[in-house]
Amino acid sequence: MHIRSWNEFSKVATTSHPSSIAYTFEKSPLSKPPLAMRLSFGAEGIQYVFIDFAKGEALKTTGIPVHIDKAGQPYLEDEEVKSFILAQLNRADLSIVSFGVLGF
Repeated sequence: MHIRSWNEFSKVATTSHPSSIAYTFEKSPLSKPPLAMRLSFGAEGIQYVFIDFAKGEALKTTGIPVHIDKAGQPYLEDEEVKSFILAQLNRADLSIVSFGVLGF
């Protein structure tokens, strides 16, 4: 189920209390800079997905900072994403893993 707002995603994540949330950073050609973050978790047989797109120096909805490397490529810091999710969901016991770690 695609969830369009961060408030709704965090509400569902708080209510369903998943043991983990997976994330990935993706190219997004229509964003400026061309970067997006996808969050996903499963609960009760439903996969919930939230996508946030870059707009300027941060992601549009969550405000997580977008960084630019020496080659001019945009990227997000894993620790900033994890800290944001843990703080927003008020969960110290939540496992936050990269899709890359999962083999995607």
